[in-house]
Order: sequence, then C-alpha cells, then structure tokens
Amino acid sequence: MLKADELVQAVDLHRRSYNLLLWLRTAIAKGVIQVTRAHEYMDEAEAAEDWIESHFLNLPPNCRPEREQLKPFSRFFATYLTTSFELVDQPFHLLESKCGCCCPICAYLTGPHHLKTKKLFRRDKERARKIKIAALQQLSREHNKYLAQEQAEKLVDSHTTAREIAMLAYGQQLVARTRGNSEGPAVLALWREIAWNRTAPKKDFTLEAEDILQAEQTLAGTLVNLD
Repeated sequence: MLKADELVQAVDLHRRSYNLLLWLRTAIAKGVIQVTRAHEYMDEAEAAEDWIESHFLNLPPNCRPEREQLKPFSRFFATYLTTSFELVDQPFHLLESKCGCCCPICAYLTGPHHLKTKKLFRRDKERARKIKIAALQQLSREHNKYLAQEQAEKLVDSHTTAREIAMLAYGQQLVARTRGNSEGPAVLALWREIAWNRTAPKKDFTLEAEDILQAEQTLAGTLVNLD
C-alpha cells in the first residue's frame, strides 16, 4: 500500500519540479540565474542537486523544496529528462551549454528551447499497461487476494476501474521518482490517462495525494469483493 506521508511528499515535489521547469524557461534568458558549474563527472540527479543547492535562495518559493527534501527533489527533477521531456538539437547546431558542461542538466538549463515533450510510442503505452497490471496485482497480494493475470487485465481494461488503476500506478511511480527511479515515457503515458482528455490536458486539473489514496482504497474494496 502507498504510504500517505511518502505520497504527499512525492505529489508536492512533482508540483514544485514542474513549476521549476516552467520558471527556468525565462529566468536564465533574463539573467536571473547563471549556470557556471561543470557536471561532466556527475550523474543527472547529482548535477541537479548541485545546481539547485547553489541557487536555492534564488528560486521562487513554489519552485523549491524544504531543505531536508533537497535530495529527493533533485532526483525527481532529474527524472523529467527521462520521463517526460527530451533534449533535441537544432538543425546545424551543436547541443552545448554556456558554462562549458554538456551534461543533460546543464544543456537544459542553458538551452530550454532544446527541450520538448517526449513522443509516446506504442511500446510506451504497452509498458504503462504492464505497470498498471503489476500495481493491481501487488495491491491484491497486500489484501491477501490472489489476482490472476487474466483478471488483472480485465480490470485494467474496464472503464469502471481503469482510471483508479492508472492513479494507483502513477502514485507508485511518483514515489519511485523521489528515489531516482523512473520507468521512462511509460510514466508520461500514465499521466495522460489521468490528466488528459482524448487529445489535450484537462482544464484546471490538479493532482492531489488524497485522490490517489482514494483510488487505492476503492480498488482495494473491489478486489476484496471479487469472486
């Protein structure tokens, strides 16, 4: 089962990370933030933590975490480069950064125009489906209920329970991302199942930890009463 405190933190870091991405679109271009450090020998999470810590007080309150959450926040922020966005080069231009470091973090921070939303492929949606099935089967085991693969697939594909299962799986992935673990674009596919209509984001949609916990509780009741 999802731990409420971990989930609340993960949802909060998710919101702050996205706010930081939006803010950085203009902050660096206007000279509010400078990128001067080199991170060639760091992984993406370490580079993000180094950069965020060095600029901590310059970040707007809605874009930064509490000090004690700096490490999970940095891990989460770094996963955006594998989960939702990708760095792309402009035709006839080399992907580079003004600070001289070409790690993904610096390349993004100094060239936000190089960042675009990942395109979802069939394999990403298939992976998302497997994640949902695994999440549902894990929940069933936690309630001492055996759920066969066929039963799990039927529930995942049902209009009655599909959204709740996507919420549960996405909640699990949020917590995993605070630890630096990401299933890649499959997580973006899960997000669109809960936050999008058929072709566009839902207007004024806000993800709340309470909604994910309620989805888990609803699914638990469904599983317990399953023949």
